[in-house]
Formats: sequence, C-alpha cells, structure tokens
Amino acid sequence: MAEHNLLNNRIEMALLDTISDLIRVVNEDNQVVYYNQAMRLALEDQMYHAYDSDDYGFFDFRMTARCLAGGETIQRETYVGDVYYSVKTNPIRGHDGRIIGAVEVYRDKGVEKKLQIELVEKNRSFTEEQVNASAIQRSLLPPKGFMRALFMDYYYRPAELLSGDFFDVMQIDDDHVAFYIADAVGHGFSSSMTTVFISQTMRNMAPELLVDPTVAMLELVHRFRELNLPDTMYFTMFLGVYSLKKRKLTYVNAGHDCPPLIKREGNVRLLMNAGFPVTPLVEASFYECRSEYIQRGDELLLYTDGMTECRSGDGEQFGVDGLKKCFAEVGENPLTDITDRLEKFVQSEIVDDMTCLYLKML
Repeated sequence: MAEHNLLNNRIEMALLDTISDLIRVVNEDNQVVYYNQAMRLALEDQMYHAYDSDDYGFFDFRMTARCLAGGETIQRETYVGDVYYSVKTNPIRGHDGRIIGAVEVYRDKGVEKKLQIELVEKNRSFTEEQVNASAIQRSLLPPKGFMRALFMDYYYRPAELLSGDFFDVMQIDDDHVAFYIADAVGHGFSSSMTTVFISQTMRNMAPELLVDPTVAMLELVHRFRELNLPDTMYFTMFLGVYSLKKRKLTYVNAGHDCPPLIKREGNVRLLMNAGFPVTPLVEASFYECRSEYIQRGDELLLYTDGMTECRSGDGEQFGVDGLKKCFAEVGENPLTDITDRLEKFVQSEIVDDMTCLYLKML
C-alpha cells in the first residue's frame, strides 16, 4: 500500500483517465497498479478476441521488465489485434533516484496518421487560399506601359505568397495622374487585406478629393480608422499627384521612410517629406504638401524598405546610397538594370517584400 501511495504521489493518476492514450502503471515487481480508463476499455475488448500464442497483446510485460531492470526508456511499435500502436515505456523514480515502477503509454498510430492527413489537407487548403489571394492581389496592380504623359514599369517581389507592399497609378481627370506606394506591416493575410483596402479606397475616392494629396491622405486615414482594427495594424505611404498641364508634382508622405528618387540629366536626389504613418492609434490632422516642377525626361523611383534593407551574403546592406548610385548608372532599361544588380547583390532568400515603381515623365 505504501508503495502504491508513493507511485500515486509521483504520478497524478486521476489525470490519466482524461487522456485518450492507453496507459498502465506497474510497480517495481512488474505488477500492474493502475490502468487508465482508455486502457480498461481496451482490455475488456481484448478479452473477447483470440490471438496467436506468440502475441501477448496488452498482457506483454517484457518491456516493462526491461525498463525496470535497466532504467532505460523504450520506444517500440506493435500490433495489438488489428490496431497498430506506438508504445513508450518510461521508468518512474523515487525521491532517492531508485526505480519504483514504470509507466507505459500506447498511442493508436491510426489516429495519429489520420491527424497527419487532416493536417496535410488543411495546409494544402490554406496554401490554395493564399495562392488565390495572391492572384487577386496581383490583379489589382496597374498595367505596365504608357499612361498619358508618363511611362510606368515596376518590380514586385513578395517575400512570401502574400505581400504587404502595394502601389498604383491612376488617372484622376484630363489633367491629373495620381500615384502612390504603400507598405503595410507584415506579409500575411492581414497585410494583404490592408493593401486591398488601400487599393479600393483610393480607386473609389472622389476626384475632387484625390486631386489634392493632403486631402486624399486625410480621407484615407479617416476611413482606415473607421475599420476599428488592432493598434498593431498600420501602413506607410507616399502619394503624389502630377499635373500634366503645369508639369507640377505635389506630394505627401505618411511615414514612408523610403523617400522617392528623382533623376534629372543623370543627377539623382531624394524627394524629402515627413508625416505620420496611417495607424488606428493617431488620426493625423495635417500632412505637409510639397511640390516639384517636372521636366520632360525626368525619372522617378518609388520603393519600399525591402529594396534598401536587403543584405548580401556578407551582411552588407544595399542601402539608399546603393540604390541612388544604381539609379544614376542605369542604361536604357532602368528597372531591369536595377533589379539585376539587386538580385546579384542579395543571392539568397529575401526576408521582406521588395517593390519599386519606375515612372518616366514624357
């Protein structure tokens, strides 16, 4: 009785009845002192079945004897009747380290296999959903080529199937073209849904709002806050509006710490501006609007931090200076030259979405 109580103190046996695995506990003499509920039911079932003479079934005590003698943990797989079990036998030690018993756990491998199949199926279904969501996200990107008095090209390389980067170029009216690049936190479903929100909000915004970058950004902030999303969801964005008649670019920056590059006659500089990111935490009341007169042949490069923060195999960061230098040296195919250099520089799996939008004013 004292020995049984000692085993009870070492194992909370009442808890074992809540476990679906079959469990039994033996004392140091290899005598059963406890079966859990699942094992008791299995033993009752086994009593009604006949087995070959060399099939001990649940009455096989050879492994527990070996465990008690040597103190080793024994793992094996075996059939009991028509069921295939994974069996693990562990010694139980007293406070003084002496072996006072053993616990043996039978796990139905058929159930485990079923769970594995279900997990594989769920993963397959989840991947299919991601692939479909990625296709939808890509379908929202603008077509490459000419739009009024500008030429557009882009590089879009998500780190995973879904991206938190997004951009668009939209004709507002006969005189104005709007373009933006945005970077939502993360790379999964939530960030991709944020980009869909941005796309649809900007595409459906009234022209009289969209033509003014400050007004358009404040409207976007207001609508985003109306979603009542968690504080951890936010995005940064650069928004520009180009007047074809005045050849004037006006722009605002909502926390996008990747200032666009403008190239004129081989010289590259940054279009600097600052502002709050778009977040549920703060409703910005103002975004400073700056302007730049554009000449024929000027080139713009909008990008996300995945372009500048990527690293080489030696840990060197490409950086804004690297991108500026690259942009200054490109030839007749600017975006191809830039991305070729970038991919040679990285030569490994990327950890952040890499996106850039190239615009040439005609």
